[in-house]
Amino acid sequence: MEKWVRSLRDRTRGGWRFRSLVTVGTAMTLMFTLAETTWAMGAAQNNTGTLNVLAANTITVEGVATEPILNPVTEINESMTITDSSVQAEFKDIGTLEQHMRSTLKKDGIVNGNIWFSTPSFTSGNSGTQVNLQINVIVPKASQLSNVLTSLGSYDPNFVQNNFMNEQVVPLNPSAMWPQLYQEALNNAKSQAETLATEAGVQLGQVEAISTVQPSGVLQPLSGPYPTSPSVPGLQLVYNNGTQAGEVMTQLYVTFAINPS
Repeated sequence: MEKWVRSLRDRTRGGWRFRSLVTVGTAMTLMFTLAETTWAMGAAQNNTGTLNVLAANTITVEGVATEPILNPVTEINESMTITDSSVQAEFKDIGTLEQHMRSTLKKDGIVNGNIWFSTPSFTSGNSGTQVNLQINVIVPKASQLSNVLTSLGSYDPNFVQNNFMNEQVVPLNPSAMWPQLYQEALNNAKSQAETLATEAGVQLGQVEAISTVQPSGVLQPLSGPYPTSPSVPGLQLVYNNGTQAGEVMTQLYVTFAINPS
């Protein structure tokens, strides 16, 4: 059988790009360009890269699935520097700050379990030792967010310097989203592989491997908002609302065998 490789890069289906590789014969090196569809036989073309294809007689595709964030909550991170006349005074300032924050946020409907302060770290500045502190607040309801941001932003005592705050919508429990996203991505991969097998004139076989690892490296697992929240490999946020995420996406790299003719 003649040895050949077909690479489909950045074809779009359902609004998402996917990549796929088909190899027939012995293991070889795939040469590809940035064109949408490239046939590689013999010498590489100009401006090409290389990707080692280790498994012969296989089809590898990238299955993609997205879903709106399930049970979204807003995670607020506020970092600041506390500067005072002495370390002892700065520790007193931290106590004052924490008491004020918890009391004020309680009025906004935020319970103590959704507020935590990092362990203070110390640095030396021009005016002496400074304390770096981070506050994390979980806002369960979107209707609470405006008041919480106002409460955090309006407290500006003299001992607080370099105050920075940002917020991000995250799923309360990413692991609850994994089963559906996994199945949808697997179905997406199978559909692509069946199309490629038909186009290549070969018969698609069984699944040989499934991975959430990208060719360029490993995605960081998606965690819930709490320090004890489990991490879920293979999930990532989709920022489709400016700087805010609105969906969760999974990408599976699935390798199918090609059955002998």
